[in-house]
Amino acid sequence: EIVLNLLKEGHQVDVLTGKPNYPEGYLFEEFKKNPKDYSSLNGAKIYRVPNILRKSSTKLQLFLNYFSFVINGIVLGTFKLRKNQYDIIFTFATSPITVALVSIWFAKIKNAKHIMWVLDIWPNILKELQIIKNKYIINILDKIVRNIYNKTDLILAQSQSFVELIQQKNKNYNVSYFPAWAEDITLKSIKHKIEIDDDKILDNSKFKIVFTGNIGEAQNFDKIIESADLLKSQKDISWIIVGTGRKIDYYKRFIINKGIKNFYFVGKKPINKMSFYHKNANVLLISLKEGTGLSATIPGKLQTYLSSNKCILGFIEGESKKMIEESGVGLCANPASPEDLIKKIIFLKNNRDFIKKIEVNKIGPNYLNKNFNKDLIFKSLNKFIKKEFLKFDKLKIISGVNKIPMNKNFSLSGLNLAFLGFYGSKKINFHKDLYHWPDGIFFKRFFGNKLRKIPGREIVNNLLLNSNIKKLYVFGILSPNAKKYLISKYNRELQHINLPFDEPVSLYNKYCNFEFSENDLIILTLPTPKQEQFAQEIVNNNKFFKI
Repeated sequence: EIVLNLLKEGHQVDVLTGKPNYPEGYLFEEFKKNPKDYSSLNGAKIYRVPNILRKSSTKLQLFLNYFSFVINGIVLGTFKLRKNQYDIIFTFATSPITVALVSIWFAKIKNAKHIMWVLDIWPNILKELQIIKNKYIINILDKIVRNIYNKTDLILAQSQSFVELIQQKNKNYNVSYFPAWAEDITLKSIKHKIEIDDDKILDNSKFKIVFTGNIGEAQNFDKIIESADLLKSQKDISWIIVGTGRKIDYYKRFIINKGIKNFYFVGKKPINKMSFYHKNANVLLISLKEGTGLSATIPGKLQTYLSSNKCILGFIEGESKKMIEESGVGLCANPASPEDLIKKIIFLKNNRDFIKKIEVNKIGPNYLNKNFNKDLIFKSLNKFIKKEFLKFDKLKIISGVNKIPMNKNFSLSGLNLAFLGFYGSKKINFHKDLYHWPDGIFFKRFFGNKLRKIPGREIVNNLLLNSNIKKLYVFGILSPNAKKYLISKYNRELQHINLPFDEPVSLYNKYCNFEFSENDLIILTLPTPKQEQFAQEIVNNNKFFKI
């Protein structure tokens, strides 16, 4: 949905990801059959790198899954994206947050800004779920997370509590609140095909508790089935579980071994069929294990539950509990107490008017629209992106002529002491499409052999012009021999405009009373800072420019 929104706003978007194997741990059959069908989305290109599959999600398998993506994302991803230029690298940071290491690498080599949307607090969540107990490993992970935050230009936090937890590490981190929104789970034109076990959800003689989504330790599922065991004598209650997870087989065996007859796993369902289960539920169950990091989390499905106009039963604390109780959309039980969950279930079963009032007054949808309006959330995302997009305080330095971004707008200027002097006196400004070539003796002094000085003559002699460049414009001094050389070398139409001594704004207004096209290459032979100021006028007044 983020990709689709960015495309809608007119951005160009590429996606770098792994091969789909979550949550079952094995490659999706649909992908195996037709991988090319999953190589684009409405014009966004999808680049995939191989990663070791999660399989049964043991600690070793998860580590290899995470680690392989980081390595392949950097090594193979760099090769796949070698010709692409980016302004913003956006990280979708669910667990593991180490995916951001790939983003940081690309932000560095592409001279781009890094924005990260944090949906899990690491390493808190690993400690609270007891996935990692060793305090030394936790400390190492904490240092990695701090390093990731340090190298992120903007951190988007999915809850207000996340903002506080992140800024506890460093109050100077640039953190903003960016919540999730409700997924569109409406059936639309697709008619739900009645399947095996659907009679359980359609049985109106039962009080139906519906849980959807991932099934695992984070969702406190051990205590959910413990509650179901304590409540199994209540034959008029049905538990309908839609989804899957790595411990699904263990939970199924537990239900059988305990003789729980009213607990049904219906498997994973397509998102557009989910409203069938929501519609036929009496209450929707949402749960998270207790803990500082977990209680700060707002599961994405809470917004979806709110949109379903149903009573919500929270087996949860923290931010989500606050939302449920503040809105009046349901009740919450202590996530450490199955007995408290049972107490709330019995109350709701015996007080149907309480549930009906929530539905009649549309409490969930009204609260959702006020606090998690999808259009407003996406507008805020675009504001965040544009704000970071305009912060170009980093020098974008090309290392060779072949690195000039000929496939997009650019203004290329020699970076030397004269440029820095005029920049320091604020006679030159940075803009988003400004690039530099190293044109000064100070480069070896400060960068060693990483960057060599490139004379301007070398730039002209070795320009790699795209076939779509049809015309050259030269503003400033150009000798007859130089003009002959350019025409002969590049075999393009050339127009020379000799500019008199005047201010750049006046020169532009007088000599550029036309618009440049994407087929034009502009060469300025003015001295610094005049050439940068003249280039700025071209940038400000033209949709296309290659300078």
